[in-house]
Amino acid sequence: MQYAEDMTSPLLLTAISEADTDFVAELAADKRVTAYIGDGQPWSRAYCEQRVAHVLESPGISWFIVWHDKIRIGLFTATQRAGATEIGYWLAPEFWGQGLAKGLVALGIRQLEKAGITGLIARVAPDNAASLKVLERQGFLLQSQDASLLTLTKAARPL
Repeated sequence: MQYAEDMTSPLLLTAISEADTDFVAELAADKRVTAYIGDGQPWSRAYCEQRVAHVLESPGISWFIVWHDKIRIGLFTATQRAGATEIGYWLAPEFWGQGLAKGLVALGIRQLEKAGITGLIARVAPDNAASLKVLERQGFLLQSQDASLLTLTKAARPL
């Protein structure tokens, strides 16, 4: 399944497949990418293989590879939680600072909304200012916080 932002956008989302495991492992091996994920440590190859297999077997979890001009640049995730769908994203460091995170999050949200998925949440570390800014620009508002995570919500947009 492929999703393009619009006919002029260079961004594309494709549903993850087992063939994308190497790309996920490459991203997850970079401590800059995983700094705000879980314990902040890079993921092992074996753990990446387990995660991708779990995603492929779980109907409530969707991971999408993000493409820019036919190059894989990141990952967009959507996980069904009680009462909401949690989104997340990773972007390869060589693409940071180019405005691509904003576009990939916007594209992912639009595709979720088109699929009837509303009531989105995102969790971000308080010191991850770049991600917080991207989410706020997409209409996410602070719902709660503790020492390690801010939880933001996005109200459903009328279709």
